[in-house]
Amino acid sequence: MQNRVDIKDFIVQIEQDFSVNEWQVNGIHLWPIIRIKLFFYLINKVEFEGKAPQNKTNISPQKKSLIRNLLYRFKRKLQKLNEIIHYLLWKKNLPKKDYVFLGGDLHRVTHNNSRFNRFFDVLIEQHGIQDQALYLEYGSQIINNQYHSEAIYFYEPFYKGYQYLNPSKNNKAIFKWNGFVEFKSFLTQNEITKDFIGNNDVSNLEYWAIHLFLPKITFFKTLLKKIQPKQIHFLCYYSEFNYALLVAANQAKIVTVEMQHGPHTDIHLCYGSWSNIPENGYDVLPRVFWNWDENSTIALNKWMHKNTNYKLKIIGNPWLDYWIKNSKSYPHKDFILYSLQPNPITLDQLFTPQLLECIRSGKEVWFIRLHPRQFHEMEAIISLLKKENLIDKVNIKEATQDPLPQLLANAKLHVTHSSGTALEAVYFGLKTVLINEIGLTSFPELLAKQQAVYIHYLLENFELKFKNYLAALEEPENNTIFDTPITSNLFS
Repeated sequence: MQNRVDIKDFIVQIEQDFSVNEWQVNGIHLWPIIRIKLFFYLINKVEFEGKAPQNKTNISPQKKSLIRNLLYRFKRKLQKLNEIIHYLLWKKNLPKKDYVFLGGDLHRVTHNNSRFNRFFDVLIEQHGIQDQALYLEYGSQIINNQYHSEAIYFYEPFYKGYQYLNPSKNNKAIFKWNGFVEFKSFLTQNEITKDFIGNNDVSNLEYWAIHLFLPKITFFKTLLKKIQPKQIHFLCYYSEFNYALLVAANQAKIVTVEMQHGPHTDIHLCYGSWSNIPENGYDVLPRVFWNWDENSTIALNKWMHKNTNYKLKIIGNPWLDYWIKNSKSYPHKDFILYSLQPNPITLDQLFTPQLLECIRSGKEVWFIRLHPRQFHEMEAIISLLKKENLIDKVNIKEATQDPLPQLLANAKLHVTHSSGTALEAVYFGLKTVLINEIGLTSFPELLAKQQAVYIHYLLENFELKFKNYLAALEEPENNTIFDTPITSNLFS
């Protein structure tokens, strides 16, 4: 396996060769969860081999005196009681709403001194459903400066109280594993995948389902009975809490929607190349997908047209549309915007000697924009650029904090390994230099329309090719790939 195309082919072949739809708990298909875990595992193996796994530190339990033991147990009981009370009060205050939106602070930007959800807040206001909408926010840390904070409910801090009231030992689980032994044998014989199956064998998956997955499903069923929504909207549906909410909502016949937040391609196996979906669909997948543009629907349509449970809508990019109407002047012009990406892309890959030389020798300032999951690397990146005496040639703070549309509207060129920002750049007539083969396979339409160019970041003559392309750039034109949005009937 050399790249993501190989990963895609490998997993699709598994769907053809093994009885993946026979692996279930209480009638819920587990293959989508296994598939997506395997997908990301293989990305790390193929693209980031050599990263040493972090060893968990084993802390030997300290012996406590009898009195200290009694005090500890007493405190634990008080803590549990406190968690239960907080959960019950929180659940009691949940309002009845027609529309639920799932998101986290990584989906928000600072706008008018508030943390604004760039995907959903625009649609909520555009369709006038503020009084009918509620946010269930990811994360255990409650943040207070969100836009329309009165409609935001953090659920993870209260899940522990629910667990104390409903111990996982009470869950009944009926498993089916027909053909899993052959699948295990196949992965065990493969050097790349043997570690994966070692951590995802039947015993591991059953423990996970009983103690983590099924309790979350019943937790969300309890919440949905209280909220009674008609439609639930997700950003990045493939997380443990989201899988559980999808099961609870799909089984209750509530409409489940995934809002596009990045590229949807054949090689992104959370969205593309599903080859063996059962007739009634998967409970852990959203049933409706809202897409930015026609190109983004191609990968999904290849499998959706075979199953009427799934639907597509092209709605444009609401945040970019909003920004065009409400744009303000910006003090910076004609800079190069570099959209970074987190693990498995390393700092060494992000800042090769060739790329650093482009920054050093060019007259343009480079705006280096960190991915939300990369903020912890801010200091390391600053240190690296200081060491290279390039800190005065870059802008990191405003590049990361300012709204993306504002940056795209004023940049001279966009550079990235494979960020979905390449799609958004086209909306502003901004060309992209894709510097990783993942970008080459993710955005063939942009390359075919000359809205992007591919220059691999490890080429010896990278600097020459980059400078030649930069010198030949024409003035940007608004040449949008986003079709006329179909924004009616989104909220029935």
